[in-house]
Amino acid sequence: MSGGYAAPEAEDGPMEELAELQVKEEARLEKLFAEQRAERGLDDDVTLNTFFKLFDMWIQLYRLNKCMEVLEEVVPICRSRGGDLHVKGVQALAFTLWKKSQFKDAILLFHEIEDLIGCSAALCENMGHTYSSMGNYDEASNYFNKALLCLDEEEKIGKKTGDRAGILLGLGLIEDRLGRFEKALAAVRESQALFRQRANGKPSSLVAKAGMSIAKILLKLALQEPDSKKREEMEEEAVEREQENVALFEVTCGDDSPLTASALRGLGEALKRRGKIGEAIESFARSYNLEAQKDAFDLLAVMEVHNHLFGAHMDLVKSGSPLSRASFRAYLPTVDITLRRVRNMPQDANAGAYYKVAGEFAAFAEDYKQASDLLGEAIRLFQTEEAEKVESLIKHCQDLKEFSDAQCAKSQASQ
Repeated sequence: MSGGYAAPEAEDGPMEELAELQVKEEARLEKLFAEQRAERGLDDDVTLNTFFKLFDMWIQLYRLNKCMEVLEEVVPICRSRGGDLHVKGVQALAFTLWKKSQFKDAILLFHEIEDLIGCSAALCENMGHTYSSMGNYDEASNYFNKALLCLDEEEKIGKKTGDRAGILLGLGLIEDRLGRFEKALAAVRESQALFRQRANGKPSSLVAKAGMSIAKILLKLALQEPDSKKREEMEEEAVEREQENVALFEVTCGDDSPLTASALRGLGEALKRRGKIGEAIESFARSYNLEAQKDAFDLLAVMEVHNHLFGAHMDLVKSGSPLSRASFRAYLPTVDITLRRVRNMPQDANAGAYYKVAGEFAAFAEDYKQASDLLGEAIRLFQTEEAEKVESLIKHCQDLKEFSDAQCAKSQASQ
């Protein structure tokens, strides 16, 4: 990563991003970095230069835990050395925290850099994206507008440190969150067109990132569209965009990337809107499995895709199809992965909420022993909350647990 500045939404740039080649380069750089670190130490120009090359690979491939482990030692060295290295080290840590959704920590680091180098289009864009992710839309708008002003001034003097496409994408996201969907769609379409031009026919994750926003906004606009033909066209375009997004992320970031997981969920939502429930279920199931495994584990994201998957199956049942218990049995390995992650979290009502839905899946899969155990855990954790907030949840869990226990007893009696 250069001493210049790239936005969290756009740091991977126009290079041809092929995940298989990146993994090979990652292995080569990891070996070289380990050798140099052992021979020369970490506080060494050659070692640090190799680390930042390796960091570029790690951040692209979402090796966030690896990044954090080394940055804990690298950043103090960079701060003590000062100058460009100070900026470079803090920038790397800010990007990593940003991708881990630790936006409050990331924004403090961006302000640290602002104090060191002043405003630039790229830095202001970074801060706009971060404030947007924090839900502080006023500050996000402020920094995106600063970014455009800086970009205009930088272009006048032949200096370009910002990214108009990235800024437009950020502004589009703000317009979307403020409910101004037409303006949002126009901004993100222009953003994607610029990203496509930059990619020059090569695969680019930035095209897909803009495409995800286009698809989401199209589905929102479709809900407001009274003309059925226009509504169908919007929904079909959303499906096409999400199919492209999945394909691009698989090539540029890997088929196990969190970005691929997000695109698969978006594709599932678009397919479900078009009534293609079977295809939607396939997308939701893949997304669920990837969400369960990613470094920056997000229980809310897991719960959302879990509920999408469950809802799609219920839609099939409502349409007259029998409940596919085999499908639910196939989901249990993903549920088990998620359970291991959730058990390492604080054991509160949030964890209980997952034990509840996991227990429901186990019951649908006819694994009644696991269902009973999970529902029991959910009840215990819900009972630590205010009674009026969880009364209905506890009652639901108790009823399903009683049913599961009865099925277990029936099974044992028949043996």
